[in-house]
Amino acid sequence: MSSNNKKQGDSFGQQHDEWLRAYTLAPRLRERFPSVEQLVIELTFADPTGAGKYSGQMHSFGSAAKAFFAFACPRTLCLHGGFDLDAIVLLLFNKHRGSSTGVLKCHGWLHPDHSNNAQCPVQMSYRLEALYQADEARDASARR
Repeated sequence: MSSNNKKQGDSFGQQHDEWLRAYTLAPRLRERFPSVEQLVIELTFADPTGAGKYSGQMHSFGSAAKAFFAFACPRTLCLHGGFDLDAIVLLLFNKHRGSSTGVLKCHGWLHPDHSNNAQCPVQMSYRLEALYQADEARDASARR
């Protein structure tokens, strides 16, 4: 194995370990945001260079789920990339909004040395939908 491939392999392993550690340490949704009943996150990905096509994702977080809102870049060879929606989710919950949409650019690299203008071009569009406990109680009483 060349030293460049070994360095890249070590980077992927280290990246995986960092994400796993962060997920493990994350509190439950009900602990961090007691008024939130459910959060649904829909993600779509685009590569403006046309180098790849990526499947969309949908994640549903109930109150017992980990409050971890970071998502890996779908580009297989992206190093230290991904998308962190934590600040966006926090703003949504703090303002007690029902939804939010936007676009983020991957902050990763396609080469371990961060050279040759090798920043990852992948962009992620997101849509967040939040259901709050008071909303659920109001909906139930309206159905009666």
